[in-house]
Amino acid sequence: MPAELTKETIERAFDAMGRMAAEHGLVVDIAVYGGSCLVLASDIRNASVDVDAVFLTERSAVREIADAVARLMSLPLDWINEAVRQVAPPRGNPEPNLLPFGDYPKSGETAVGLRVYLPSPAYLLAMKILANRAADDWAKAESDEDDAVALMKVTGIASRETLVQLLQECYPHVPLIIEPALSPRISAKIETLLDAYARSSDHPDPTWHAGTGGATRPR
Repeated sequence: MPAELTKETIERAFDAMGRMAAEHGLVVDIAVYGGSCLVLASDIRNASVDVDAVFLTERSAVREIADAVARLMSLPLDWINEAVRQVAPPRGNPEPNLLPFGDYPKSGETAVGLRVYLPSPAYLLAMKILANRAADDWAKAESDEDDAVALMKVTGIASRETLVQLLQECYPHVPLIIEPALSPRISAKIETLLDAYARSSDHPDPTWHAGTGGATRPR
């Protein structure tokens, strides 16, 4: 059982999901977030422990298909899960600008059964800023910081003013985060990210090879 999911493993699993869906006469849509989005869309990460996703259509069928793929490929049953649904998109906010990433299976041996969408890097950056890890989860907090700094480089959103504007665009109705004022936790996190960004000036810039549309759809 693999401890990490590489891009190759994730795409093989998506191919299997696409084949199974097509065999049942379905075309299902999912949106992928978090570390797995970074694995698919960039060179920021090489692997993820799971696939954070929202099943946009046929939720029960997607879950059954995903479980069948887990058995087929000896993956954990929660290799793809919807825990991220609580924050993507946040309640009361315009949908993130989901951009088409790929249709599966890629080989074309059967009809398309799975369509995968990704958020823009700007929206993913906003999610990373709002991520609230447990105080003792240092490894994940450090990983989130590294991801956010890389996304700041990808998007060019790298000042306090532009980061706050991004949060206001993506989370305009989330209480105690933006309104009536920026929370101390978010303010401190932005300062930490700006410091980390400045220290990373001599590191190679990451590449992003998926869509880069606006952070949110037009209202």
